[in-house]
Amino acid sequence: MGIKRYILATLIYMLAIGLYVYSFNGESYTFDFFGLSLHLPIAFWAVVPVLVLAIASIGHLVFYNFKDFLYKRALKKDIELFQESVKNRILGEEVTTSYKTDGFKFAGKALQSMRFDATLPTSFLEEDVAKACAVAISVANGNYEDLKKYRLSKTNPLVIQNTINRLKIEPRFALEVLKNCKTLESELCVKAYDALLGFASFNEIKRYDYPTDKKTFRRLMERYLDADDSFEMDIKSIEDMCEQFKADRADYLELAREMKMKLTPDALIALFEKLYNSKGTLAADAYLYVLYDLQMIDKIRELLIHSDAEEFINFKTIMFLRDNGKNINIDTFLHV
Repeated sequence: MGIKRYILATLIYMLAIGLYVYSFNGESYTFDFFGLSLHLPIAFWAVVPVLVLAIASIGHLVFYNFKDFLYKRALKKDIELFQESVKNRILGEEVTTSYKTDGFKFAGKALQSMRFDATLPTSFLEEDVAKACAVAISVANGNYEDLKKYRLSKTNPLVIQNTINRLKIEPRFALEVLKNCKTLESELCVKAYDALLGFASFNEIKRYDYPTDKKTFRRLMERYLDADDSFEMDIKSIEDMCEQFKADRADYLELAREMKMKLTPDALIALFEKLYNSKGTLAADAYLYVLYDLQMIDKIRELLIHSDAEEFINFKTIMFLRDNGKNINIDTFLHV
């Protein structure tokens, strides 16, 4: 029963009691209290205890109705906060929202340890949360989405993945990403640098001064050897990169096979003779490969004659077979 109805019912009840008492006793009674004298009908005095009880009960109802009002208001606020937290959690944000109601205090703590599963159905969710789910699923599927309106942190995994997705469709965005990459320790910086390798000139790439590993070198060589790509590298830089990633025998041999398509015979010989003189056995097979490819057989014989018995076994075998009339595919024989 509402307070208004309760007050109305109480007034009717007190009126009924007063009239009932007055119907058989219309006399008055004087009540003295600390010098104050009240001379009222007995019917009124019969209603006073009911009035006191009514005031106390109305106060009780007002107190608990107000308490219930505060709880419902807190509950409504917690529902809104929880929906916002769910949306943020779906979007990969860490949530530390404080709640006022016990139920949502527990739910909030549980939410902090949960992760969004893009394979689960989302049609039953509230519209705003369902939209966040759709965005998270789209990013997980490799699409780029505009996340600005969600105001997510830069370290948010979804933001990072979304930026990686953007690099796939907009490689030049790597220039913006790399402004904040002092090293290549994070996945995003690695992906951005990888995208840069696909379109930037060699001089632009060198500006970032990141150490060159074998994978980076191979990417650059692919572009360098692509006839449709205007990408160019100077020979000294190629030597320096081989030095940086500590190229082995196979790397130099592969380099020899590739560089014969780019350099003139004289430049090719000069490069690998220089590498042979500085790297020794590491670049020896590559140098001999270049000499064999250019059919400088006398030069090869001279090197083999002055070598130790256990050196250059492959090329000694190749020369033996050649001298005995066997046609040798040197690339296959050396596994180049």
